Amino acid sequence: MKRILLAALLLPAWVLAQPIPTLSLTGGRYALELPYLDLGSGSARTAWRARLQSGDLAVFEVEAGSVAQQALQGSGSSAARLEGGPGAYRLQLPYLEFTRDGQTRAFRATLQSPDLARFQVEAASVAELGLYPAAPGGLQLSEQSVQTVGAQRFGSSTQLLLSWQAPGALPAQYEIEALDASGSVLRFQAGAVATQALLSGLRAATAYQVTLRACADAACSRSRSASVSASTPTEFWQLQGSGNTVAGLLQPVSDGNARLSATRFGPEAGVSANTVQFYYGPRGFSGLAVASSAAGSYQSFTSLAASSGVRSPGSSGNPIQSIMTGQGVPLGGTLGAKVRLFFESNDADGRTRIYWVDSVDGYAGRDFHSGAATQCSSPADYAAGGPCAATLVIGVEGDGAFANAKLRAARQQKLAWPTQDDWRWRGEAGSFMVFTVDAISGCSTASHNHGYAVWDGSRFQVQYEAAGCPKLFKSMQAAVPMHLGGARYKLYFGDPSVTSGRLQGSGLPFVGPKKLLYADGALSGAAGTVEFEDWEPIAQARGLVFLWPNGELLDERAEGYIDDFHFLAPAGNLAQQLGYLSITDGVVVPFAALAVLLNP
Repeated sequence: MKRILLAALLLPAWVLAQPIPTLSLTGGRYALELPYLDLGSGSARTAWRARLQSGDLAVFEVEAGSVAQQALQGSGSSAARLEGGPGAYRLQLPYLEFTRDGQTRAFRATLQSPDLARFQVEAASVAELGLYPAAPGGLQLSEQSVQTVGAQRFGSSTQLLLSWQAPGALPAQYEIEALDASGSVLRFQAGAVATQALLSGLRAATAYQVTLRACADAACSRSRSASVSASTPTEFWQLQGSGNTVAGLLQPVSDGNARLSATRFGPEAGVSANTVQFYYGPRGFSGLAVASSAAGSYQSFTSLAASSGVRSPGSSGNPIQSIMTGQGVPLGGTLGAKVRLFFESNDADGRTRIYWVDSVDGYAGRDFHSGAATQCSSPADYAAGGPCAATLVIGVEGDGAFANAKLRAARQQKLAWPTQDDWRWRGEAGSFMVFTVDAISGCSTASHNHGYAVWDGSRFQVQYEAAGCPKLFKSMQAAVPMHLGGARYKLYFGDPSVTSGRLQGSGLPFVGPKKLLYADGALSGAAGTVEFEDWEPIAQARGLVFLWPNGELLDERAEGYIDDFHFLAPAGNLAQQLGYLSITDGVVVPFAALAVLLNP
C-alpha cells in the first residue's frame, strides 16, 4: 500500500463530494470502510479508498486488494486523512459511523502505522460525537404572499415556505421532496447554511408531505430526515369590472357571446406578436370570429368579426353545416408558420365531428380562405378542393376515415402542448386533446364526458380501455388544459352533474361548479408524454373560488352559469394567469368576461 500511495503524489486533483467512513461488525470481525481518504496537499494531493479489518478494535490491518485510487473531492473537516511519513503515519478519522443492531453512533479516532499495513488505535483519541448530519428539527410550512380580498384571506396556490432549525454541525446541503397523494413528487435543494426554502410549482388545494433531508455529502449518499405536512390554498379567481352582478362586469370584446377560446402569440409572431387572440362566437352570426388584443394588453380586444374567421354554411352544407366551438393553435417547425383552427361542426348527418383548417395569412391567424375572400362561409368553401377545405381530426363511429368506435359525437375540443417551452405547436408526439362526448351505453351514463386523444406524430389517436370503451373523464364539460412546465399540466372543467343553483325555466347552459385536476407525465409510460393514466382520478378534483369585482363570493348559481372558459398565461409567465369566459345569470344573453388569478 505504501508504494501505491507514494507513487501517485503528483496526480492532478478535481472536486466532488466526500463519503463518510463506516465501521461495521460481521461474524466477529470489524470492518472499517474508508470510501475516501485524502493524502498530500496542493498539486500533490491524491485520494484513495481502502478497507481495514480488526478483531479487537485495537489493531486494524489493511485488507489486500481493497486499496484503489479515487477521484479527488473537495477537502472538508470530516474527511479521512493520511498524514506523516515512513515510520510515523497517522490516519485521522474526524468522523465515522458505527452501526450495530440497527443503531448508529458516531465517533472520531486517530490510528498510527509505521508501514501502512497495520494501524494501531490511539485510545485517547477515541471520542463519541453527535451523528452527522443531524436530523433537521423545527420544520414548519407556511403560506406565501398572503392577501385579503373582501372577507377572503389566502396565500399563493402554488408556493409554501419550508423553514427549519439549523443543526449544530451544518450538513453539506439539504434535499427536499414534496409528495402529494397521486405520487407526484417535486424536488428542491438548499445550501448548507439555509434555514428555509421556497417550494414552488405545487398543485393548488393539495395536501403535501414534505421531507427535508440533511445530506452528509453533495451526492446525499447519507442523510437524516424529518417530515411535515400542509396543504396549499385553492385558486382564487376575481372577475374584472365593478359590483357583484353580471351587469358590472368588464367585457373584453364588445360582441362576445359564447364558444370563447383564447390563444397566446409570442414575440416571433409578426403582426400578432405578444398578443392574445379570441376565436369566439360573436353575436350576430353562427361560426367563429377573431378578436385581437393590442401588444402587451390582455383586457381589451378589437372584434374582427366582419372580416375574419369561419361562418356556418347552413343546412345546405355537406358535410359541414353548423360550426361551433373552436381553438386557434399557432404552428411552428415543420408544420409551418400559421394558425391551425380546430373546430367542431354539427354535420349534415346530425353528428358532431372535429376538423381543422389552416390560416393563409401566417400568424395573423384571421384569414382561413385561400381565395380573395377573407371569410369562409359557403358550402363550396368547405367542400373538398374548396378554398377552406377542412381536414377531419376526430371522427365518429361508422366514418370511413378517422372513425372512433362508440363515439356518436366529438366536440368542444382543446389541444394541449408544452406552451411554457414554446407558444407554437410543433407537432410534438405526446401532445394531447380533450373533447366532449355524450353518454355512451355501457361506458358512461353521464350526459357530458371527455374523451382523450394523443398525437402520435401524424394524427390524434383516441385512447381506449381494454374492454373497448373510450377512456373518459366522466361528468366533465368544457375542459381546458394548461401547461405548467415539463410534462405537468392542469385541467379546468365544469361538473354538470351538480345542478344546484340552476334557474328553473332557463334554457341557457349551466355547467355546474368549476373544478381542477392535475397530471404528471412522469407517473406512467413515457415520462415526456401525458397519458390518460397520468391524470388524478376525477374524484380528487378540487374546486375553484370565484369572486365578484367587489370581493364577494359568487354563489353556486353565478358560478354554474360560467361556460366556454379558457385559462392561460398571456405573456408565457405563470405568475400572470387570466381566465376568459362566457357568463350569464341565467337570464341575459351570455357574453365574454375576464377573470384574474389572484394567487398564482
